[in-house]
Amino acid sequence: MTSGRNYPVILCGGAGTRLWPASRPDRPKPFLDLTGSLSLFQLAVRRVLPLVEDGGRLLVVGGEGHAPLIAEQLAALGAEATVLLEPEGRDSGPAVAAAAAWVEAQDRDGRVMILASDHHIPDEAGYRQALLTAADAADDGRIVTLGVAPTQPSSAYGYIRAEGQGLSPVATFIEKPDTVQAQQLIMEGCLWNSGAFIATARTLKAEILDHAPDIWRAVEGAVPAEGGPLGDGFLSAPRLSFDYAVMEKTAQASVLPLSLAWSDLGAWDAVAAVSQGEGTPHLAHDSAGCWVRAPDGVTVATLGVSGLAVIVEPDAVLVCDLSRAQDVKRLIQRS
Repeated sequence: MTSGRNYPVILCGGAGTRLWPASRPDRPKPFLDLTGSLSLFQLAVRRVLPLVEDGGRLLVVGGEGHAPLIAEQLAALGAEATVLLEPEGRDSGPAVAAAAAWVEAQDRDGRVMILASDHHIPDEAGYRQALLTAADAADDGRIVTLGVAPTQPSSAYGYIRAEGQGLSPVATFIEKPDTVQAQQLIMEGCLWNSGAFIATARTLKAEILDHAPDIWRAVEGAVPAEGGPLGDGFLSAPRLSFDYAVMEKTAQASVLPLSLAWSDLGAWDAVAAVSQGEGTPHLAHDSAGCWVRAPDGVTVATLGVSGLAVIVEPDAVLVCDLSRAQDVKRLIQRS
């Protein structure tokens, strides 16, 4: 089969509440510069732009309220994209369907690459090669997800059990386990679910219609040909993740193991782990392993403490043990 053009799709959903107080509803995690001078969204765009040089197109799916941020950060990179704007978040199922419907209307054999906007993947060339390998399998009707070799037993991720080594069919998707279960899954060779999906537009339409027809029918007529706000039909789509709506049900699921560094930067401990040094320079005495983020002009000092995250914003400050970083979401829910 002749390979189609590539259509990377960057999903900008997600609140990033574990990264409070930096991540807020008006400027959530994807649009923050957590690992350098570029935002996570801009890094995601930069990673995949070379894939559209064959005549494909970059797509971005995000909320209407974040349209100015998306436009501003694309312009800063000199990047062009078709932007589909959700009137409200309906989880990843409708977002994926909207992108697939747009591509299917242009190029039925187009290779749709559903990617997160807020992950840390420093090996850009290696990641692009993995996407192309997955896309070659997608040309044969597969929906390929990328699995990450776990570095520790984490309860923050879902897991994938593959039927074999290398690129192979998915045997089972496992919901986020507790730490003991995660250790057992790692011993069994399971992979972290990275949340990336690669398939042709033709395959995505067929599988969504088969397993979640209400999503496709609600979304298909709501997709503007030139990009922009999605129509009111989008609001009637069931609120479901793509994993639950399609991937856990389809017989076409395959997984490609990734052999490169990856993190979803889900909490401050993950940000600290991938950052060089200790974040923002600060005054420290008898302190170790603290990670500080503060705006210019603010001095942070630590004395006789270790393993802390100190996050300073103009209107809020977070001080927490890095080992409790996953619990920041609970703190925000109580406020």
